[in-house]
Amino acid sequence: MPPSYEELAALVIEQAALIEALRAEVAGLRRQVDRDSSNSSQPPSTDSPAAKARAKADRRTAGEQGEQGEQQSSAGWPSTGGVGRVRRRQGGQRGHRGSGLAPVATPDKREPVEPSGCAGCGTALTDAAPGTVASRVQVFDLPEFTLGVTEYRMMRRRCGCGHTTTAPLPAGVRGGPACYGPNVTAAATLLASQDVLSVERTADLMSTLLGAVVSTGFISSCLTRLDDALSTAGFEDALKEALGGQDVLGTDETPAPLTTTAVREPDCHNPHVYTVRTMRAYTGGGADLVWYGAAGDRTKTSINAFGIINTFRGVLVRDDYGGYTSYDDDLAGVQQCLAHVLRYLDDAHAIDTDAQAWARQVADALRAAIHEINTTRADAQAADPDAELLARLRRRYDNGVAVGISANLSRPWHQGNHPGLQLARRLKRKAAQVWLFTTRRDVPATNNGSESAIRGFKLAAKVQGCWRTLATLQRHCRIRSYVISARNHGRRPIDAIRDALTANPWMPPQAA
Repeated sequence: MPPSYEELAALVIEQAALIEALRAEVAGLRRQVDRDSSNSSQPPSTDSPAAKARAKADRRTAGEQGEQGEQQSSAGWPSTGGVGRVRRRQGGQRGHRGSGLAPVATPDKREPVEPSGCAGCGTALTDAAPGTVASRVQVFDLPEFTLGVTEYRMMRRRCGCGHTTTAPLPAGVRGGPACYGPNVTAAATLLASQDVLSVERTADLMSTLLGAVVSTGFISSCLTRLDDALSTAGFEDALKEALGGQDVLGTDETPAPLTTTAVREPDCHNPHVYTVRTMRAYTGGGADLVWYGAAGDRTKTSINAFGIINTFRGVLVRDDYGGYTSYDDDLAGVQQCLAHVLRYLDDAHAIDTDAQAWARQVADALRAAIHEINTTRADAQAADPDAELLARLRRRYDNGVAVGISANLSRPWHQGNHPGLQLARRLKRKAAQVWLFTTRRDVPATNNGSESAIRGFKLAAKVQGCWRTLATLQRHCRIRSYVISARNHGRRPIDAIRDALTANPWMPPQAA
């Protein structure tokens, strides 16, 4: 007996619901496959070959568009490409300050270069009239890499009172019968403290440069000596105190691989490296302080143990990691990292470019606001940013977020709420944290400074594989904090290391 109309209608309804559920599941799976570092928080190292090929094609397109000139949308800000990301040419952008050698007023040495003979007749010019300087070239070079050996003889003198006194070792000299001096020690320490050289490679490089055998034990002892010197001087405590008195700080963290034996230790199951830094270089210039620390997990207890964020009362620039939200009530403000927000918007837009068009609208509004603030900040003669433009962009943001909520409120998803709905609700709830950078010139729109500061540890993990213990990682963090902060304040790293090893370390300036 054929099915009745009612039975067929019920079957159609059931199949329609199944089709809709399968569509949502396919969209979710497709979204998962298409996610990469450009539209999520995944590191670039995890990108698939297809994602890397797309990124390469995007860069090629960026170069072509850059040659044709910057395209402007009808709203008056830079146009975005197919997935909502601003296209830029490779290399230095317009207004980028270049760097290079510049002649000095007083060179260390002047060497006259005489012509070997007359270019006309070939006669020697030894008896010719005194010449004049036709041109100058200043050559910046290093002296020859050779070890010089100095023998210090500690003299013993007998006083008239009968007491005998022996001279102590000079500063930076450890003792005999033979040892490397403070310059070699500082150079070895600087190389070993970088993120791209292991202890073994540093020893090999120093041996090659000096023409003498340098052991890995010596390199390790250099790092230990510097860390001991910094601890004795109280450098890390002084750095934390200086950071606590700042108006704006950025923070970020990243996983740090340890050996299997190390992660078996108590409270060391999820080791991370943290950074807290000032953001002056991203808001108009100034010397920055950068602190690094390591902990065995990613909990609030570990963050509190550092003694920086939990006592800080200024503006914190960060991503939306839940471990930081509990500090919000005690802060003067929070700036969400808009680099993360824009990636999330790109991800939502890619799910369905028609249904999620609101994400493009919100992203364009944020990019235009960033452009306006950066342009104003870069122009020393400019007054305040265009308040009317920013107000118009904020309305576009609010309207777009409202559309994102209404459009996705009933939209099916194979698991929980639709990602577009989750994102739109979060952007509405945290709108004040998204737009704080438009009200304060000392607050950057992104946390790129913190992410850039911590990137070296990811590179170190690639080069070295892992750290042997959490204590070794913490030592590396302290040394990097010292070297980078001193360099940011105009101190040559090798000089700062040599000063620390001779009990005269550079110390961070305290906030007024």
